[in-house]
Amino acid sequence: MNTTTRQTKVKEFLWKDISLSIEPGKKGAKKCLLDNVSGSLKPGEIMALMGPSGSGKTTLLNILAHRKVPTHGSLDGEVLINNNPTTRSLIKEVSAYVEQEDSLIGSLTVRETVDFNARLAGIPKAYRHELVEETIRSLGLKDQSGVQVGTPLQKGISGGQKRRLSIASQMVSKPSILFLDEPTSGLDSVASKEVISMIKRVAEEENMIVICSIHQPSTSVFQLFDKVTFLSKGKMVYAGTVNDVVDYFGSAGYSIPVHYNPSEYILDLINIDFSTGTEGCQDDEYNQKELVLNDLFEKWDNRRPSLTSEAKEDEQEEKQDGGALAEEETYVRPCIRFKNYFLKECNRINILLKRSLIKSRRDLLAYYVRIVMYLGLAIMMGTVWLRLDNDQDNIQPFMNALFFSGAFMSFMSVAYIPAFLEDYSSYVKDNANGLYGPFAFLTSNFIIGLPFLFAISLIFSIVTYFMCNFRHSAIGFWYYVMWLFLDLVAAESMTIFMCSVFPNFVVSLSLTAFANGLWMSVGGFLVSQKVLNVFWYYTFYWIDYQRYVFQGMMFNEFSERVYRCNSECYCMYNSPLASQCKIAGNAVLQNLGYGEYKKGLWAGILIVLIFVYRLGSYILLKLRS
Repeated sequence: MNTTTRQTKVKEFLWKDISLSIEPGKKGAKKCLLDNVSGSLKPGEIMALMGPSGSGKTTLLNILAHRKVPTHGSLDGEVLINNNPTTRSLIKEVSAYVEQEDSLIGSLTVRETVDFNARLAGIPKAYRHELVEETIRSLGLKDQSGVQVGTPLQKGISGGQKRRLSIASQMVSKPSILFLDEPTSGLDSVASKEVISMIKRVAEEENMIVICSIHQPSTSVFQLFDKVTFLSKGKMVYAGTVNDVVDYFGSAGYSIPVHYNPSEYILDLINIDFSTGTEGCQDDEYNQKELVLNDLFEKWDNRRPSLTSEAKEDEQEEKQDGGALAEEETYVRPCIRFKNYFLKECNRINILLKRSLIKSRRDLLAYYVRIVMYLGLAIMMGTVWLRLDNDQDNIQPFMNALFFSGAFMSFMSVAYIPAFLEDYSSYVKDNANGLYGPFAFLTSNFIIGLPFLFAISLIFSIVTYFMCNFRHSAIGFWYYVMWLFLDLVAAESMTIFMCSVFPNFVVSLSLTAFANGLWMSVGGFLVSQKVLNVFWYYTFYWIDYQRYVFQGMMFNEFSERVYRCNSECYCMYNSPLASQCKIAGNAVLQNLGYGEYKKGLWAGILIVLIFVYRLGSYILLKLRS
């Protein structure tokens, strides 16, 4: 089956005189990362980018794919498709990029991983199943199609199979151009040959252009490539067919020994990183290698084929064809454009919700461990504050219990960080390949989390509310659940925001823990708002979501409750019921400086804070994308 999902037909992919230089600092000299690098590929061809570490392989790959390049650099040259200048949106439409790191969702199976990528790529349902099965079979993963990728708690497929799955998940959309960054990284020679062989076969069958950076392939792997470009210090040493490599270097005066791996010999020839001599001087070996390298640069500059004539022929062909990239410019009313965008986003959200639901059901770290953790926290709390009665001595323990339930429920949201960072890694990869954006990602993440957070709040409330002997009221119980639920949603929204600021486990964990400590400190319980420092009062006190949760639970518990004074009728709080040796719960609230019970306002503020955290996350991801 040969089904093309990309609209633009790529007849040739061409890059001319790509140069990139950066300014390392005020006093540093300008550093050249790439210097006049050119090349071309046609459908069905597979090219290797090779060179020593730091030679510019990945930098060139990123420039060709319109990926991240240094913002403080100077970039020159052209990247063309069918002799037409490319744009980031066009490259996203016709290409896919497989990064060196496998960003896969561990709780999905091999088939589900490929299938969801096919759905997000917009492949029609009529032949999606057949295409997914064909892609899995072509990458040699048929026997593992029902196996989960693997999580830290559950073993899955092997490293080589993960590499092939990463490639399969991008190949399923049938891109015209496939970029691969170190596809054989971490694999042995047998697995490397297996991966490259399958890529070559699929490229030939689907007329796909494949460009991959590769470090040091074996002879058998090297021979699988149609073309190769050798780089050193950002300059071209050779670019052409693999079959001509031996002849070219022989004619240049550097004959490759018989039965010697050509790529290994050439890489050793052009690598001067380990020939720097002693400190303060350069030895003879370095000088010799430097001379050899400069000689190779000069000879290639004199002999490398000109792309001008070929480009002119293609340009003439494009004119005869009417331009392969020319698109019909039709006016679409803004309302229709918005409707199409809205429907597309809704479809993406729906697909991501289905994927997230599967992940949430299977991933023990996402919610199940948290449920067990919160249940353990609830049992501990219930046994510590076990069956408190209405004596005035228990007023402070009741307040402590309410504070503990809200503050520590919020604090333990840090347990969600690993699961979110896994989703974030998958999002970064998919977003760069144009599958979906930050709105669909964050919206689906928010929706899928609500039922789990509500379940956690309900389980925690059932245990703690009755064990601690809070106010006996059905309404009071459900308000308690509501405040805890809003608390958890706000805490998770803040956690996601911190992860969006710094998508690193240690940093985001530290920031989230610090923020929770801050909210606990300025919420008005540990330090009363009457004596709270003015700086904290007029800044963080008013945006502290834990404060509104605690106030809501305090009013829910104390506003309709009555406590007994001691046996001598001494009352810790003065209230209208003092003559009856009782304390009205409202007297406790007034003593703390609380006024009216504004549950609607406080719940509204919590929803606004949740929205602000989510909006902040969206803005950050949008700016990065």
